[in-house]
Formats: sequence, structure tokens, C-alpha cells
Amino acid sequence: MAVKKEEIEINTDPMTIHAEAKPEGYKGPRVAIFLPALEDPGDQGLAVDQYEHVTIANEEKEEHYRIHRGEWVEVPVPVFVVLKERYPKL
Repeated sequence: MAVKKEEIEINTDPMTIHAEAKPEGYKGPRVAIFLPALEDPGDQGLAVDQYEHVTIANEEKEEHYRIHRGEWVEVPVPVFVVLKERYPKL
């Protein structure tokens, strides 16, 4: 899925800006999930990463997802399938 760049006239007006088009992302169904937050390690001064990282890649592209723990999050179905393999009781 390549993003098509349209030819846009650049205005010399200093108040006009040009923003790049966002690449098209996943447009299919989503699933609401909840991953419990990880516990704090205590007084050791270490911060716990409260994100679950999921990477989905193929020959054409690679997508990275960060799922925040401790709150309800809607994720694409392919991400849910990967998380279901890691956490069977999800």
C-alpha cells in the first residue's frame, strides 16, 4: 500500500503550510482488549515498561504496535491474533 503523493501547488504565503499525507493504516475490524499492568519492582529506581510491543511484518511492509497495559485498548485483528498466542486467556 503505497501512499500516492499528489502534486500540490506551494503557496508563497507565509501563513500557509504543507503537511504530508498520512500513510494508510489498517482499516479492518478492531478488538477491545485489556492487558493487566505490570507491578512496580519496588525501591530499586527502575521503571517498568507498561507497553506490550507487537511487530507484524511481511515482504512489503513492517508495522509496529504499542499496546498500553492497564487500560482498555482497541487493536487490529492481526495484533489480537498475535497477543492471543502469547496470552491464551486473553
